[in-house]
Amino acid sequence: MVKAILLAAGAGTRCYPFTYLTPKLFQQVGGIPLIEYMLSWFHGTPEIDELYIAVRDNTIAATLESYVDKRKQYVDRILRLFHKLGYKVEYTNPDFAIRVIQANGWGTGGDLRCALDQIVDTGSLGDDFLVCYTDYIINRAMPDGTISLQMNLSDIIEYHYRCKKALGTVMTMAFVVVEREAATRFGVGKFEELNGVKVVREFMEKPDIKEITEEPAINAGICVFNSQFILPNLDKFLPGKPDTGLERNLIERLAREEKPMVAAYLLNLDAWFDVGTLEQLVQANILIASEKG
Repeated sequence: MVKAILLAAGAGTRCYPFTYLTPKLFQQVGGIPLIEYMLSWFHGTPEIDELYIAVRDNTIAATLESYVDKRKQYVDRILRLFHKLGYKVEYTNPDFAIRVIQANGWGTGGDLRCALDQIVDTGSLGDDFLVCYTDYIINRAMPDGTISLQMNLSDIIEYHYRCKKALGTVMTMAFVVVEREAATRFGVGKFEELNGVKVVREFMEKPDIKEITEEPAINAGICVFNSQFILPNLDKFLPGKPDTGLERNLIERLAREEKPMVAAYLLNLDAWFDVGTLEQLVQANILIASEKG
């Protein structure tokens, strides 16, 4: 079984003024809180037995803990709301544990380090663990012609195991192809194919557009890590201090290693919505409504 960590400790400044009133996790898309879109991913992943949600402060932590406890009796109702929007959502993993932990708002790397320190203090991470950001909603065509809002995390986890066995990689990153102009706001990967799998040979966080090729593949905010590599190297790659980015502190450095360290998983999606800003959040609402089946 795999533990998962959802990084949700950002201040939400790009969604002001809405996040003055309501934390980012509870902003709504199609009338459903963003947190439920993310939880649906884990509900569709039988490999996940425990999810840790890292948030910024005690107030948000208390609110989220109360919500997680109360939502259990309304899971069927939440599913019906997704279906009413016209999308396919299935809870094949309804009973995984959800725990809320307080991070420090020190960037993706700093918050992951804070979460890992707390998790290791209270138990075991296992051999591999999954990390997801919270700023994305997806559409994925299903074989039966329906559209799913759930990421296929099981396939990413299986790919991670395969790459680790074949090449000894220590992490797997999901990437999605976007338009060239949009890629300047994200981390962009360049790949090499080895033994039938893609490995990251270069990673640039928020590059200048002159550095970006056609059909760039950007960081999709999903990673699977090998605990046996990451935990002994936390001080080296993820020091516990402010402004520690997972992208520059860890991924860029691992991609430069001669030995393949980072496997690349290319997502095959119908749509990938970034909801990191207020404008994008509103646009996602429009797009989700327009796709109603």
